[in-house]
Amino acid sequence: MLQESSMFELIGSEASYLRSLGVAVCHFYASKALKQTLSQREHHTLFSNICCVMAASEKFFMDLEMRLGENVVISQVGDIVLQHCPEFQALYVPYVTNMMYQEALIKQLLQHNREFLYSLKKLERDPVCQRQSLKSFLVLPFQRITRIKLLLEVGIYEIPSCYVSLKVKRDIELL
Repeated sequence: MLQESSMFELIGSEASYLRSLGVAVCHFYASKALKQTLSQREHHTLFSNICCVMAASEKFFMDLEMRLGENVVISQVGDIVLQHCPEFQALYVPYVTNMMYQEALIKQLLQHNREFLYSLKKLERDPVCQRQSLKSFLVLPFQRITRIKLLLEVGIYEIPSCYVSLKVKRDIELL
């Protein structure tokens, strides 16, 4: 069980996260101009498995919305988070592990690849980015996974412990 405010925060923040992740995928990842400035390996290092991360997040969000549709007063979404944990772990661990290579590559490309720099700056000036850099979009999955855990912990500890099983608390700690 989660306190209602925490549940709505989880759902609302997931919607916002998906919109921003959509910019990363649809605007930057899919950019032909940017892709032309990179080797296939560089493009993969830069974006890793961000499309798979987004697909998993879309499924997660749909499940959260379905639960919201089942009951106006949501009593539980923690089970949905825990149900998605194995997929999140399989996708987010490689993504987060790749971040150090991603950062080094961006630094190198900005210093040594003028075409990349030009294309990137043009993409970042687009209003869809709301004055945010590619780096800020690429760090979103890392930030999101820690935010989900925090929201669950806050929600769990706002509820009397007699309503929360030890297994649920342990599962959240493993996130």
